[in-house]
Amino acid sequence: MSSKWQFYVKALWAGGLAALGAVSGGLAAVEGASLGSLPDAVWVSAVVLGLVAFGGILGWQNTPADVATGIK
Repeated sequence: MSSKWQFYVKALWAGGLAALGAVSGGLAAVEGASLGSLPDAVWVSAVVLGLVAFGGILGWQNTPADVATGIK
């Protein structure tokens, strides 16, 4: 597997874990809730957190070496 694909795998894992964290927080906050009864805000939060984590990890992993080492 090329190192380029490893960046995407890491980013997918990070995005998935962030989204699952938001969903599990919503399930814990609402007593007796199921996935179908969660408010829309929980799902929007899960999507936004997943995208931010995915983009952040992907951007961080794909940073050119001269930029990554040039930050003081």
